Amino acid sequence: MLEMLAVIGPMFLVIGVGFAAGFVPRFLSSRDHLNGFLFYFALPTFIYTAMVTAPPTAGFPWLAVAVVAVVTPLVSIGLYYGSHLLGARGREGAASTSLAGSFGNVGYFGIPVAISVFGPEAGLAAGIVHMLHNLIYLNGYPLVRTIVAARAEQSDAAEQAAADSPDSPSPGPGSRRAAKTDGIGHLLRTQIGPILKRALLLNPVFIAMALALLVVFTPLGLPAMINESVSLLGQTAVPLALFCVGLALHPAIEGIRSGGVPKRLIVLGTLGKILLLPVLTWLAVLPFYDQLGPVWAGTLIIIAAMPSSTTVYVFAQQYEGDGRLAASILVTSTLACLLTLPLLAELLL
Repeated sequence: MLEMLAVIGPMFLVIGVGFAAGFVPRFLSSRDHLNGFLFYFALPTFIYTAMVTAPPTAGFPWLAVAVVAVVTPLVSIGLYYGSHLLGARGREGAASTSLAGSFGNVGYFGIPVAISVFGPEAGLAAGIVHMLHNLIYLNGYPLVRTIVAARAEQSDAAEQAAADSPDSPSPGPGSRRAAKTDGIGHLLRTQIGPILKRALLLNPVFIAMALALLVVFTPLGLPAMINESVSLLGQTAVPLALFCVGLALHPAIEGIRSGGVPKRLIVLGTLGKILLLPVLTWLAVLPFYDQLGPVWAGTLIIIAAMPSSTTVYVFAQQYEGDGRLAASILVTSTLACLLTLPLLAELLL
């Protein structure tokens, strides 16, 4: 427990510095520029270096991939339907609770913590987990919410058309199928296609992780001079990422202060992120601990215990029209993990 506190204590101090800097307008207004440098340059190079410098592993870790690919979406789905049990406001906030209660801060916080605890051996494991989280949330969440919104719009339009023309004959099956096909094609061209393009082809973090996997699992490699330059640039990632987490708490707190956030959903999302997800991950890892080994098993558990990603506020604001609930879960999970991370490390590792 003290070992974990020694690891995350300095990191939280840097987060605190970033939060304090957010009271200075110059720094708060530069948040987007700092995040831009971090996302496009510092974080991709850091993750690439962490993955390619990790000790080699015997084959691709499909078992670790399966644990993340099964447990994380299950928790997200469970939180979504669990929110529906909390009444009308629970149903309204179900998507935000599901997102913030399962999408962790892996890139900015999880990878540095895992490497600090388990050494450079954790770099490859943490990078692969981060890649999976990107696939699940940076692709999956926008796709699901876009499809849900499009279906709702189509349903509303059909009801409105029926109400406006009550005496007109209803369209036949062929017409309905054609309209549905046209709607799907339009959705693919205008919304789903751009989402996949941004999250995969134009995502520098994803590109860096894919390149790292090629270098690790194939004979391919980059010249030493390029690797050294990439490593040098990546050294800026950890302090800058933690500083940006501190800055990101300001808009999140402003969202909370505006009021109207259901406290039961905040508790549900926070407990789901910092307790339910890591405990279920531990239970899934336990039968395969010998096959995974201590580094891979521990990295999966530690990363599952990370607080909510700063992206949840942006996504909730964009796709749900209200980011206050996600912001509340982001703040409470970030503060609470100062206590829960050492406790979970003591009990589960």
